[in-house]
Amino acid sequence: MKSKAILQLAFFVTQFLCVPVVSGQNAFNPSELEEDFQLFKTALEEAHPGIYRYETKAAMDESFESIVKELDKPLSQQEFYKILNPVLAKIGCGHTKLMPSEDKGFMYYYNMETLFPLKLFLDKNKAYVRYSYDTKVKLEPGTEITAINGIAMGEIIEGLLNNLFSDGHNQTFKYYELNRYFNALFSNFYLEEGEPHNKFNITYKNRGRKGSITLPSVSYQKVMEHDSAEQNNIPYELEFKNAHTALLTIRTFWPDEEKYNFEVFLKESFADINAKNIENLILDLRGNEGGKDAFGSLLLSYLVNAEFRYYDKLVVATNERFSFGDYAQLPEGYEQLRALITQTEDGEFRWEHNGNLAIQTPQKDPFKGHVYVLIDGACFSVTSEFCAVANHLDRVSFVGEETGGGYYGNNSGAFAIVTLPNSKLKLGIPLMAYYTAVKDYEFTDRGVMPDHPIRNTIEEVLSPGDEVLDWTLGRINKK
Repeated sequence: MKSKAILQLAFFVTQFLCVPVVSGQNAFNPSELEEDFQLFKTALEEAHPGIYRYETKAAMDESFESIVKELDKPLSQQEFYKILNPVLAKIGCGHTKLMPSEDKGFMYYYNMETLFPLKLFLDKNKAYVRYSYDTKVKLEPGTEITAINGIAMGEIIEGLLNNLFSDGHNQTFKYYELNRYFNALFSNFYLEEGEPHNKFNITYKNRGRKGSITLPSVSYQKVMEHDSAEQNNIPYELEFKNAHTALLTIRTFWPDEEKYNFEVFLKESFADINAKNIENLILDLRGNEGGKDAFGSLLLSYLVNAEFRYYDKLVVATNERFSFGDYAQLPEGYEQLRALITQTEDGEFRWEHNGNLAIQTPQKDPFKGHVYVLIDGACFSVTSEFCAVANHLDRVSFVGEETGGGYYGNNSGAFAIVTLPNSKLKLGIPLMAYYTAVKDYEFTDRGVMPDHPIRNTIEEVLSPGDEVLDWTLGRINKK
């Protein structure tokens, strides 16, 4: 069972994070920082099954050495976090996390009462206003923000991208997180704890005119009131667009199973689709960050008419006890599970106990028509795995943006949560490397590329329509 991004964060927070929200930080001396760093490095090298999946050992060693040079003076927790985090991001694993403290919301760690007051849309090296969290602030949607507190937006965006995690060298997942959590990220990396920053000086451009303005900060609660209202909490829906086309929207592979039964939903939906002799199926997976890996293969079984493989292998770093075990929260029953790890002749450690490693059987009456899958950078983990195998089987057409998860798999599954003893930073290390049963893909360090690329823009974000869905319906109608 796997959970991704936000869902994985919720697991970390509720299960393992026990210290209060960071405030009034103390400084840690160089020896304390060095102790924490050595544990940080040791835990990654011993436990992370994909630490060298996208970067060489020499490159990671060089990055670790760069950290050591920064630990010659006292640092606060936030300062230490800002040194460790970009090096951790270089691994190229979207499931690896560094979390400073128990937090009220994912990514919101520092300066939670003095957040940047605008919701932005970030596109390449530019930022545009979507709306303000403070109703007193009147900036027209679509206004370009060129600098915050004297720092150019291009510089801010580049700095934040270097601190965001994704699989391989994918960028669309980073931009998804950047757009969703800019207020938190800016506070974490560009505002220092304890310094006065209840106002933000910005410069902007709008309709050919340049200007500047000072904006008051807003609280985390105010941000959440707005952002939560944007979310659709219905996990999946079926809609018939016309007599020939159905739209199946799956927003998560991790539903509330007491309220929603995914297996029943799929069974009833495809029975209805086939009974109506639907010729075209639009599968909307945008915004779906993943969930249970079994749900990905189950969905695919409704779209193919022959047996298929889903996972090629699952790899772990070792079958030995971890030397850092005294500082880690490990999966329940980990000591017993270690005995089930097998080793191949070439020395690779495998986990063979996952149903998706077996040959997958299609449903008795699968959908045989055209399938269009709508994707974006939020399609991560299980969602990206499904897309990769569906693409490999040449069963569907993709419309939208590159998926956020890696085409050849990811590192996830069970996690070790390591608490650094002095700073109390918590390092979340995925313990299993998943390899999808795919091959011969051009982009070995990226996600699934769309057959019909449609890049999101500020104009699309502000418009009431849905360009990706409308384009797909238009293509179907032309056929």
